[in-house]
Amino acid sequence: MASGLLAAVASPAIRRASAQAPVELKFTSYVGVGHGHHKRVLEPWAKMVSEKSGGRLKITIYPGTLGKQADQLQLIQNGIADMGYFVPALTPGRFPLTSVCELPFLFKSGKGGSQAFWALWEKDLQKEGTAAGLKVLWTFIHPPGQLHTTKKSVTNMEDLAGLRIRTAPGVQQDATQRLGATPVVVPFPETYNALDRGVIDGVWFPWEAIEGIKLFEVLKHHLVVNFYTVPFIVAMNETKYAALPADLRNVLNELSGSWAAEFTGAAWDKNDEGGVEAAKKVGATISVLPDAERARWEEKTRPLETAWLDSMKAKNLPGDVVLKDLRDLIKRYDS
Repeated sequence: MASGLLAAVASPAIRRASAQAPVELKFTSYVGVGHGHHKRVLEPWAKMVSEKSGGRLKITIYPGTLGKQADQLQLIQNGIADMGYFVPALTPGRFPLTSVCELPFLFKSGKGGSQAFWALWEKDLQKEGTAAGLKVLWTFIHPPGQLHTTKKSVTNMEDLAGLRIRTAPGVQQDATQRLGATPVVVPFPETYNALDRGVIDGVWFPWEAIEGIKLFEVLKHHLVVNFYTVPFIVAMNETKYAALPADLRNVLNELSGSWAAEFTGAAWDKNDEGGVEAAKKVGATISVLPDAERARWEEKTRPLETAWLDSMKAKNLPGDVVLKDLRDLIKRYDS
């Protein structure tokens, strides 16, 4: 009888303790703990979520352990991870209008570019996230990618002839080919080995990667081009998001959206500074593409914009509206 009475007395306290137990969310990431995105974005963000929720939300990051780069969207959709970020370009056909951000020579910085991309997402692109079963938290781009090579210094378009350059799939491949180089698709984590073994002669990357995966050890020449960006989407499984208590959803909302886009883009710009310093320390050459030569590169790749607009039209999608909106937003945030 005494034990039964004790259980009856204790049960409300047990229930209260249970109600206050933190909700753990699994966050999938394809980069390791040494990468600037992990150190300057994911870890600080997870800490802010915990603090703002009074410890009731715990974000556990799985850095490069749940799946490869191309698997990230599926991990979120299938509920293996509750949330994470992914590259839309690695999910062909799923985010057609979002691919506008892959067109060359658009952006100047991670911060301004990410703000413009998020504003575009809110205005024109949200249906693509809904169709994928996602609660999109925020979007971002990395700072513009530059050209980094192992042995040959590139100063003009003719220097690209015969070079095998690592690219991401999609528009970047086509642009590289139009400029006269041979595009080679290599997964991000395998880039160092491909350069070291001579499988490729160079890469298009933001400066961050030069330090982040120690490419300064194998790359000796760097050309500032502001060539391309990769759009990223940070999202949560829609069902998992809907199941959270309203106040915890509000915590995520307050640390997402335009604030998080600016926060992430600014962090990536800071990461770039580390890459420049790493290249300088090993005595690498750093050059800037002259304006006249840049105009040649832009002219050579301009047909890609026409091709993108035609492909959107063929799908009955408003590509012309989206591209105009993006250009207007870039003038506002990233000029």
